[in-house]
Amino acid sequence: MNGEQQVDELVWLDPKDLKFFKHKGILRLTVGEERSYWKVQVYRCFPLTDPDKYISVRDAMNREIGLIRNLSELDQGSIKVVKEELERRYLVPIVKRIISIKERTGMLLWEVETDRGYRRFLNRASQESVEQPEPKRLVLVDLDGNRYYIPDITALDPISFSLLKKWLM
Repeated sequence: MNGEQQVDELVWLDPKDLKFFKHKGILRLTVGEERSYWKVQVYRCFPLTDPDKYISVRDAMNREIGLIRNLSELDQGSIKVVKEELERRYLVPIVKRIISIKERTGMLLWEVETDRGYRRFLNRASQESVEQPEPKRLVLVDLDGNRYYIPDITALDPISFSLLKKWLM
C-alpha cells in the first residue's frame, strides 16, 4: 500500500430493508432478502450529541456492516430492540451533585450523586480523564474506563460547581 492507509467507504443502510430482532438474547439482523447476520452489535457514533442518529451496525467479528442515519426510520419493533441494546451498552450515570473531590497521589477520589445513586470512583488528576464534547458538558472517565456524564456544568449546585472548578478548570 506504499505507506498509505486504506479507508473504506461508508455504507449507508436503507432502513426499510432492515429488520432487527432478538433471539435468545442475541441481537440479529436481516437485510431485505439478501443477508442475515446472526449476531450484531450497535454503536452510537455520537452518543452524547446525537444518540439516535448515525448508528454503526457491526457483525460478530466487529466488522462494520453499515450505518443507520436515524433510528426513527426503522420499523417500531426494530427501534425497540436497537434502543434496548444501545441503552445497555451506553449505561452512563448522570452526575447530579458532587459531594467531594480529594487528591490522592496523582489521583482524584470522587464522591458523587448520580441518577443511579451514590458513586465513588478514582481517576487520574489530569485532563486525560475528562472529555468535553461541548462547552458546558463533561464526561469523567474513571480508572476502569467507566464514564460519568455532566450534561451542563452551569446547572450544578454552587458547591458542586466550585469543587469542579477547583480541580478541573
